[in-house]
Amino acid sequence: MKRAPLMISAALASSLAVMATATTAEAATRPAIAKSILNHRGISLATTHDSGVRDKANAKQNITDTAAGRKARRSSYGTAPGGSVTLNTNMLNAMLKLNTVKRFTFRVTEVAGGSHSRGSKHYAGRAFDVGTVNGSRVSTGGAGYTKAKKFMKACRSYGAVLVLGPGDAGHSTHVHCQW
Repeated sequence: MKRAPLMISAALASSLAVMATATTAEAATRPAIAKSILNHRGISLATTHDSGVRDKANAKQNITDTAAGRKARRSSYGTAPGGSVTLNTNMLNAMLKLNTVKRFTFRVTEVAGGSHSRGSKHYAGRAFDVGTVNGSRVSTGGAGYTKAKKFMKACRSYGAVLVLGPGDAGHSTHVHCQW
């Protein structure tokens, strides 16, 4: 039994080509965005975990690996699954824009590394944590609270689907931004 060749419309073929190009372009820009993050003085990247564990999955190494076109490593202690993950481009863009457009200075404490709750989007490369905003440590009162709340609002404006911070269980000392 001979089958007829599969025919697709020109519109569908064009759509498929655009989708393939977008995926390729996204992958090509991910390292460039990560390089920009590394080069911005207003974005500080932690080289250790708050837990004290030292590994090659800290925030700075995650961004450095991504800038080099590699996957970001995940920690393998506590609930962390180990392995590696591709960091979300929308998240990286937002991280950069929080500094360049919104003019926040901040310290990223975790991206894909560290030990978080099971199923955390950190492990999927879709979340980052911030411990200091505009020179103040994130806290439940004073300047640390006020600045954290402004930062949280800005994260939402860049598409974060979940933002947690002071006032949310387990987030009194950092802001969690997730895409």
